[in-house]
Amino acid sequence: MQRINRKAHVGKSSNEKEAYKNFLSQRFSLDKTEEDPENPSKTDSSNFDSEERLSNIKSRGKSWKLKIGDFFQNNWVVSLGTGLILFVIGLTVSFAINQGVQEEKISGMETRVGKVEGKVDSLTTTVGELNTNISTMQTGFNKDIEFIKDKLSGRK
Repeated sequence: MQRINRKAHVGKSSNEKEAYKNFLSQRFSLDKTEEDPENPSKTDSSNFDSEERLSNIKSRGKSWKLKIGDFFQNNWVVSLGTGLILFVIGLTVSFAINQGVQEEKISGMETRVGKVEGKVDSLTTTVGELNTNISTMQTGFNKDIEFIKDKLSGRK
């Protein structure tokens, strides 16, 4: 059996070309898909009945994933710039939030330091009072010791 190479292109002779043209012209004249227009100069209307049915059917658009992908492929510089700007904005917001947390911690520390200073002041006044009491007692003891010494030595 002879093998036919269907991928090989073979040119046609002029007789074969003429026969093929006749075949096509016969076929289209027999199975006409469109009626001849009544007025050939009128081009704004159509004789197709199916056109009304097609206008009612809405075509489905691209999915949002495809739209986003196409946008990034066509506008990669804008996408890169937008991404960089969003990154900087994110860092700024993060810094602001951390700054607020740090300020709150510093405020809490200032409050605690103020309380400690108040306690130190109260302790200082208490120690001052104790020093006054101790010096008063010491003066009294010194006087008592002098009195006892005088009594023992017989001066008075």
